[in-house]
This record gives sequence, C-alpha cells and structure tokens, in this order.
Amino acid sequence: MSTPAVVFSLGFTYDWAIGGYDFLEYMDRPEAFDKTRHLNDEYKDFIDYMSNSEKSDGLFNAQSDLLTESDKEKYRQLETVSRDAGCPKYYGVVSFDNNFLIENGLMTSDGKLDVHGIKELGREGINAMISTSNKLDNDNVYWTGAIHTNTDNIHIHFSICEYERREDRCKVYRDKDCIEVKAFDKLKSKIVNRVLGSDYSRQLTELERESIKPALSSGYGGCAEQLIRLADKLPSEGGWQYGRPKMRAYRDDIDKTVDAVIASDQKLSGLWKQYNEMLDSRTEYLRKIYGEGERHLYATFKPNRLEDFHKELGNQLLDDLAPLAEQLRASALPQAHPSENENSEQFLPPQYDEDTGIIMDMPEYSQPNSFDEEYYNSLYASMDAHPSENENAEQFLPPQYDEDTGIIMDMPEYSQPNSLDEEYYNSLYASMDAHPSENEMWFDEPPIPEADLYPYPQEFHLSEKETKSQLRIEWSDRYKQALDLMYGSRTADGKELPKDLPAALELLAQESDSGNVLATYDLGKLYHIMSDENYDLSPLSEQNYIEALDGFEKLSNKQLPSWQHSYLCYRVGKMYDRGLGTVQDYKAAREYYEKAGENRFAYFSLGNMYKFGSGVEVDMTMAVSYYEKALACKGDMPFASFNIGQAYELGQGVKADEQKAAKYYAQALAGFTAIYEKSHEDSISYRLGTMYLKGKGTDVDLKKAEKYLLESADNGNNQAQYQLGKLRLAQDRIDEAEQLFIKSAEKGNVYSAFSLGRIYMTEEKRDDSKAEQFLKQYLAGSDDELGIGEYALGKLYISQDRIDEAEQLFIKSAEKGNVYSAFSLGRIYMTEEKRDDSKAEQFLKQYLAGSDDELGIGEYALGKLYISQDRIDEAEQLFIKSAEKGNVYSAFSLGRIYMTEEKRDDSKAEQFLKQYLAGSDDELGIGEYALGKLYISQDRIDEAEQLFIKSAEKGNVYSAFSLGRIYMTEEKRDDSKAEQFLKQYLAGSDDELGIGEYALGKLYISQDRIDEAEQLFIKSAEKGNVYSAFSLGRIYMTEEKRDDSKAEQFLKQYLAGSDDELGIGEYALGKLYLTQDRIDEAEQLLISSSEKENLYASYKLGKLYLTDRKLDYTQAVKYLKPCADKEDNEYAQYALGCIYLKKEHYDRRLAEKYLLESSGHNNSSAQLKLGLMYREEQKYRQSDYWMKLAAQNGNEYAQKILAERHEQIRMKLHLGATANSVMRRVCSNMQTKAQQLLAQVERDEQEQKYKQAISQTYSR
Repeated sequence: MSTPAVVFSLGFTYDWAIGGYDFLEYMDRPEAFDKTRHLNDEYKDFIDYMSNSEKSDGLFNAQSDLLTESDKEKYRQLETVSRDAGCPKYYGVVSFDNNFLIENGLMTSDGKLDVHGIKELGREGINAMISTSNKLDNDNVYWTGAIHTNTDNIHIHFSICEYERREDRCKVYRDKDCIEVKAFDKLKSKIVNRVLGSDYSRQLTELERESIKPALSSGYGGCAEQLIRLADKLPSEGGWQYGRPKMRAYRDDIDKTVDAVIASDQKLSGLWKQYNEMLDSRTEYLRKIYGEGERHLYATFKPNRLEDFHKELGNQLLDDLAPLAEQLRASALPQAHPSENENSEQFLPPQYDEDTGIIMDMPEYSQPNSFDEEYYNSLYASMDAHPSENENAEQFLPPQYDEDTGIIMDMPEYSQPNSLDEEYYNSLYASMDAHPSENEMWFDEPPIPEADLYPYPQEFHLSEKETKSQLRIEWSDRYKQALDLMYGSRTADGKELPKDLPAALELLAQESDSGNVLATYDLGKLYHIMSDENYDLSPLSEQNYIEALDGFEKLSNKQLPSWQHSYLCYRVGKMYDRGLGTVQDYKAAREYYEKAGENRFAYFSLGNMYKFGSGVEVDMTMAVSYYEKALACKGDMPFASFNIGQAYELGQGVKADEQKAAKYYAQALAGFTAIYEKSHEDSISYRLGTMYLKGKGTDVDLKKAEKYLLESADNGNNQAQYQLGKLRLAQDRIDEAEQLFIKSAEKGNVYSAFSLGRIYMTEEKRDDSKAEQFLKQYLAGSDDELGIGEYALGKLYISQDRIDEAEQLFIKSAEKGNVYSAFSLGRIYMTEEKRDDSKAEQFLKQYLAGSDDELGIGEYALGKLYISQDRIDEAEQLFIKSAEKGNVYSAFSLGRIYMTEEKRDDSKAEQFLKQYLAGSDDELGIGEYALGKLYISQDRIDEAEQLFIKSAEKGNVYSAFSLGRIYMTEEKRDDSKAEQFLKQYLAGSDDELGIGEYALGKLYISQDRIDEAEQLFIKSAEKGNVYSAFSLGRIYMTEEKRDDSKAEQFLKQYLAGSDDELGIGEYALGKLYLTQDRIDEAEQLLISSSEKENLYASYKLGKLYLTDRKLDYTQAVKYLKPCADKEDNEYAQYALGCIYLKKEHYDRRLAEKYLLESSGHNNSSAQLKLGLMYREEQKYRQSDYWMKLAAQNGNEYAQKILAERHEQIRMKLHLGATANSVMRRVCSNMQTKAQQLLAQVERDEQEQKYKQAISQTYSR
C-alpha cells in the first residue's frame, strides 16, 4: 500500500454548520449514499448493493445500527441544547483503503460490504477514545456516525457532543477543546487491532508459551557459571519475582543471563530469531496501515512486546534457578569477582551544571547552554518551517490556514490546517468580487419573450414558409422552445422542464436555417457550452458567431422600426465588445451602443465600459449615470440595479450608503428571480447563486446558492464553476472543487487557475507540476495587482528549494505592497544560504507597517532576528508586544530570555512559559521541557520530573534525556527508568554531541556493565565528546580492560578538547604515566592539575616526593598539607605525621596533631605510630591505648607486638622473682627481636598503606 490503509482525522468546532448543512444533515445527506456520486467503478457491485432499498445505510450510534427519523429528531433537539450551552462539536473521519477491507474480510472481492462489522469498528474506536480522554466524561457525551460511500474510499464520519458544558471544562478547556493525542491514538489502535483480529496475537503467544519458554528451561547447560553467579547475588531470603521492588537492582543481571541462555542454545536461538522476525513483520505491516506520519503507533510495538516477554522469561528463570543452582555448583567452580582497587575513583559523583539546567557530571562544554543550543536551534527551525509536519526541517512549507484567525503563522499554531492565508485570501476573494475581471460582468441578455417589452407587430411573425431563409430576429415558438431546452425552464403551473442540449441544438439549427439570426447566435453559444476536452466544438461556435454578427449588421442597416433598430445595434455592439465573431473592438462597440439610443441593455453595457475602462478611462460616476439610465428605460434591468447597489456599497462614483446598496441589491434579486422563473439561463442562475452566497439583497443562504451555482456551472458558466468550486472547498469536497476549477480554467478563468494552483500545493493533492502550470496561467492572464500569484508561486518554489526564483517573485509581490511576500522575504534573509540581516529587518518591518500583526507573528519573527544579533533588549520588547496579543511562541521566547544569565528572572520565566503551555497543545513538549529545566534550577525536582514525563510521552527526546539524568541521581535513583528514558533519547535523536551515549555509558558503568559502556563511550568519543574520551581513558586503566596505549589516546583527546578546568584529565594521565615509570611527565601533569586545586593530584604528588626517585620532604609537605587540612585526608595526615617524626623535619607537635587526626578516622597505621611514639616517650598508658586500638582495627603489626608483650608477661609470671639470669637474657633477646621486627614492620606497613591510600581516598 503506497498510502496508509486507514487514515484518521479529528477536529472540533463551535460553528455547527458545514457548507450550509447542519453537521447531522451533512453526515446523513443523500449524496453520501448515492451511487451516482461514487467515482470508483471497480466497486460497482458494492455500490449497487449499498443502494438496494433493503441495504440502504444511514446514521448509527452506540446502540443502534440505523437511526429512525424520530431518533434523528431527538438528536437535533439534544444538539440545540448543547450548542446553546457553548459545547463544541467534535467531528472526525476514519477512511479505509478498500483493498485493506477486502484483505481483512470486511468487503468481498465483488464489493459487498460488511456494514455491521464496520459500524462495530467505529463503535469500539469512538467509545475507547471517549473513555481515554480526560476532557470527555462517559456520562456526558452522545455521538452519531455514518458510513459514507460517495468517494473512492469507504469512510466513517462521526460527531461527538456533550450534553452540557460542565464548570471545570468551561474554565480549563474553552478554545483548547481538541481531544488529546493519547485518546485519539486509542481510537486508531482500537480500530486497527479490531480489524486485524486475534490470530496473530494467538500465534505469537503460542510461540512464547509453547516453544520459547520450555526451550529456555531446558537450555541452561551452556551458562552454568553465569547462573551460579546470579544465584549468589540474589537475596538469600528468597521471594525471587522479577516485578517485586526488592528485585529492581538485579533485573539487569537477570536480563543479561536470559540473553546469554538464549545465545548459548542453538534451538532457542532459532526460536528467538523466528520470534523477532514475527515482531518485525508485524511492525512493518502496522507501518503500512498507519503510514509514516503515525510512527509512534507502530514503532514501539516490538520493543514493548520484547520488554514484556523479557519479564516473563526473567520470572521463569528465577523459578527454575533455586533448585538448579545447587546442581550447577556441583559441576562448576564459582568465579572470582575482582575489585576495582584504586581505580574506583575513576567515576566521580555527578555534578550539576546550572547553565544548562541538565544534570551533568562535570563542566560539560566550553560554551554555556551548549546542550540546549542544538535543541533550540532545531526547535526554531521547526517553527520556521510552519510544521503541521511537526519536526520537518524544511524551512518553508505551505502556510497554514486557520478559519478563526486568518493570519500568517510560522509554527504549529492551530489544530486546523492552512492558518497562513485565510485573512489574505478572504481579502483576495473580496477584491475579486468587488473588482471583477472585464469578462465577469458581461452577460448575455436573458431571452425575454414578453410582447410588452419588445412589441413585435403582428405582421412581423411570418410563417415558416414565408420566412424560409429570410434574415430576421423573431422570438418564435420554436426558438423559445429551443431556449427552454437549452437552459431549462418552468411551466406556468411550476413544473420544472429539464435541459436537453441535443434537442435544443436541433431546434436552433432549424430556426437558424430559416434565417432567425437570434438562433444563429445561440447556436454559437450552445456549441461553446458543449465544447470540452473530448469534443472541441469551438470552430463551430466561432462560425455561427461570425454568421450572427453578419446577420445583425445587415438587419441593422435596413429600414426597421426604431425598437428593432435599437435592439440590433445593441446586439452588434455587444459582439464587438466581447470579440464574438470578430476581433474585439471597444470603439466600434461603443458606437453601436450609442446608436441604440434608449435601450436599457445598451446603457448598461456603456456603464460597464466606464466601470472597467474598456476603451475609455475608468469613470465610476459615468458608469453609475448609465446604469441609472438603464433603470429609467421601460422594463426591468436587474443587472443595472446590482451594479448600482455595488457602487453604493463600495462608495464608487457615489457616496457609500448601505441602505441604498441593500435597496438596489433587493431590486436586482427580485429581477433576476423573475427572469429565472421564465428561463434558467446560466448568467441569471450564476448571479442568483452569488447573491445568495454573499447575502446581497438577502440573507446568506448556502443551499440556494449551491442550487443556482450548480445549475449555472452545468451550463458551462466558468464564473459559476469558480464560485461553486470555492463553495465545495469550504465543504471539504476537494475532488469536486478540483473538477469545477479545471473546467473553469480551461475557459480562461484565471481565478480558477489560481485556486487550482493552491489545491495542488496541499498535502492531499500535491502536484508541483500542475501547481506551477496553473499559477503561471493566473499570472499570464492577470495583472496580479495584489501580488498574490507571485506570492503563491514563490511559496511553491520555496517548497522545491528554488530559493532564488522564489526570492524574485516575492520581491515583485512585495513591491506591490503584498505584506505576506515581505514577511516571506524576511524569513528568506534569515536563512543560512541567504543571510542578510539588513534585508530581513527591512522586509519584516514592511510587514509590520502594512499589517496589524494581529497574532504578533511579525513581532515574533523580528524578535528572533534581533536575538540572533544579540539585540536582546529590542527582542524582549517585541516578544512582549507579541505575547500580549496571545502569541504563545513569543511567550516561549520570553521564558527562554528570562532563564539566561543576563536577564535572569525566574518569576517572569515561569509566567511566560505557563502562558505558552496554556495557549498551546505543546505538541512537541518543548514548553514542558523548558519549564522543567527552570524547576530543576530551582531544585523543584518533583515538579520538573512530572513535566519531563508529559513531554517525553509526546516524543520529546530532550525531556527523555533529562529524565534519564534525574533517575541517575541519589534522590531519584531508578536504573530501569534511567535506561528506558536514555534509550528513548537515543532512539529519537542523532545524538550529534554524543551526550546520550555518554550518559547511558555512565549508567552502565555504575551497573558494572563495562563492555556495553565501553561501546557507547567509543561511539560518543568518535563524535568529539571529550567526557566519553575521559571515561574510556579510565576504563583502559582498569585491570580488566588494561590497555595503556588506548588509555593515553583517549585521555589526550579529552585534554585536547577540554580546558580541563578541574585538572581531572591531567591527574588521570599523570597516574597512567606513573604506572609506566614515566616519572617526569607524570610529575608535570600532576603539578598542573594540583595548581587547579585538584587535591587528588596534590596527594599523588606528595606521595611521589616520598619515593626514592623524587625524594623531597619539603615538596611532599607542600602538597600533602592541603589534602590533610582541607580534605581531612587521613592518609595525607598519616604521611605528614611520619614526616614530622623524621630527624631532618622533626616537629613533635605537628607529628602528634596529624597522627591524632588520622587516628580519628580509625587509621590503624596512625594509631600504631602513636603507640610507638608514646612508648619511646615512656608514656605507656597512652601507648597501650593506641596499640590496642590499632590491634582491634586489624593492624597485624600491632597485634604481633602485643602478642610478644603478653608472652613476656606470662613468662615473667611463671618464673617469678627468682628467674635466673639465663631466662632474663632470653627475655631481653626477645625484646630486642621485637624492636627489630617493629622497625621492619613500620617500613613495610608505610609502603603498603601509601599504596592503599589512593584507592581508599578516591573510592569515597
């Protein structure tokens, strides 16, 4: 299917009429079920079936398949109450590709439709949407629907109304009534899933439960060691269920084990591949059904199903694991879990970056707001793109139309399409009607048979025999009958007589052959009417016009009664005026009109010549005077009445006077109606149609307008075809409008050509070639006084990236005062390719000077330009003016301004961001994201979290990223959610800066998923992310991943791309060089890092200066002292204590101070050192205290010393006071050995403790 199998649309309105219909009438209109209106002959049998009286369709609702007239009347009464209560009407369409219905058993191959089945689809979908929506209450709504068969695709129309407007909805939802996306999505998925049925789900479930799960239970053999490790990690008290909160910390290990089991078993791997292929196949099928534009409805199908099934498999593995673990232990040795030793400091705790409002680990980028710049640049690009296509990056799309506002917008502003042009095109159409083209107001005079108007002498009515081939003008019975057949008529008793063009042609030919010049002229006109693309009858039309002109001229030169001469002069003048049967000649036309004398048609035609400047200068005063002369003549002249009414309405040639205008319009309407009763001539029905359409001399009556215009259009009147086409557009009957405009344009109507150009620029009818063709036709046939054709064609060229051509067209249009072209030029000169700030400002100011900028879009655009020029104060003032007009995008921009360092004002930022959210559906979630960031900066984490969740549900990947970071913080730690949202960010973003991969890599590091983290950091580092490079450097310094070459490479990448403000890169690389015995290089790096107040580097330097290679106690004290004093580093304190006990730096007070401070941290080495120091000073009680404390804290040397002392005491007690000298010598020797041991122990213990210091310090 090249197009979606099911297309959905939804909207709401407070205007309950559509194209002259009440909406209930619109859904139930007869042509919706009329087989003659159906365009697709492929389903003829189906059409016949639907038109069968027993199978005829109509309205249905939640309970009934077919509403009775009584039911419908009840609904009308309900709707009257709802409308008066201020409730909106929701309306929507579900359109099916007929082949899709056939594939799924809802239509037979011969076209018979399962009407009940499709209505059930509608019921389930509509009811599900209502239940899901927070804006609708199940007990407060009623709905109706209808299956329509009047287009190529079967479709369901539905409308939903509320019984009453409840108080909370009056306050909250007024003017924002469109049903939520999630509720509309529920309708879509409900209908599609119901069509597809349960077979697929059943097959998938069977594969899961009957094949994969049993295969998992029998496939553990290849993963014995991994299963044992998992069992050892799990809680000892049991209760192993995947979904329980206490199991959250083990889920990743469980998932990895499940994956490992699947990968290790050939049969299980094959089943898993089959399972994934089924999911992929279903996803692709859903894509074809929904279409690319509904990606969110199918893209999550596979990952969600996999996630749910992974949980099932995890539970099964846990059920199997308890008894299995003991069996596995018997045949496999458990593996060790090496610690990270001193490298545990490699991942520092997250730090918060106030500039970006994003939780980051370190100063992330050299420029402030670097994370947001990418986002807001893309955001503004999407706003500029006028994206009803949401995130389309094209900068210029067709402007959008909003019936309520009629204004240009350059962002996804309103729920209804085409918000740009309505004000503009309304003024265009108004100007067309007020200043029509020269051809528009020229009408053939109606055939008026009344004798009192044209009093034919009785003797002039010659018999057929007498008048054979004799030139004459005669309203004979045959001629009048031909006109009735040509235009349709009505009998005296009111019966309609239908048109019959072939019969009319035959009678006119007979009458023309008999010499009646009136018939010859009408033959020319009839051939013109009957001419189309299949039958070009224009040569015959022209031939008869030539003969008619010759006949009229010959008769006008004869001696005839004055009224006949007058009438013939008028007819000849009209043919010269119109260029019928001759070259157009205004001078000759005027001469013949003036020869006609007191002739109302001639006067009217002279008035038109002065009105439109046909061969004379435009002079409305002269025009009105001739129209008044026409009215003063005998007989009605509604054309003149209409034009005088128009003159008074517009103040042209006379002073504007609405009452007089209404009076003359009413006269015209009555006159046209009287003529129409006698003859349905196309110019009369056209005039009546336009008057009812626009409420001239009457109230607007769309039904009557449609009736008259349809009749005139069927008679080939190109103006009627144009006006009816416009009406069909308003009724969303695009295909019918298109055909009418085509017929009209083929006859030279440039306004129809313009309308076709617009149609072929819409998404539904997009055809750039045709659009260009018809817009060029408009420009070729019109002076394009308002520059609208150049503007429209320029927009088309913009969409084709033909920027230079568009620019030239907009310039021409703007020179004519077209402010929308000026606006477009302003936008062009803000693009990268055409950047010219001076011109952009010039044209945006032209737009503002020529427009009231009601919605503030010009101020918004100019404000954006000023922002790009760092003219913040000017931009701020423009945004304020625009926001006061309700422009939510300016409100959003103000919110962003007041979050910057220069303009920081949290109160204003919150105010304007809330204005944006209140006035926008925030379809992209950008407002919630920005406000969430503001709350993060205020430490309002819970509020920020909720905003980010809403935004992420709309697909906003930056909110997803922020949530991922929130769930990595200590307060909100949730690894599962963090991973979920970071993966959402990566799935929806190209992650150009590698920040998503970096963050997810950090999460994996914290979960000991080192291999996965490594791959993410590599991808991120390849994009230039220096923090990922730093992390890789640290990974390649660990025991498991040791690779000095790679570690050095990535740490140098970090240093090259970062100012290393905290000195962490220099510190890490210095440590690496120490392990490689590159002491001098290490020393320089550590010094540089220490100068940046990196105390880890200072401590490392202090230790370095205690080694033989760099022994320097003074330098050691210099670098260790800040660590001891500022950081309360117990190891630095211990080292300083030892230094101050050395002879060359002896300071007993400082030695005691630092050793006591270190001992306070339970540092057993310091406690031992204090014990020995006090012992030398013969402070035995203090010595015993610290020695015992060191021994209790596990110091082996203290324990040995105490053990030796206990042995001495025991022996002394045993020998008593009479112990011989030999024993005393033994004891003395033991004491000497103990002292020697202590000295050696001290040396060994100091070295070991120095090594442990780093690990213990940085693992804190």
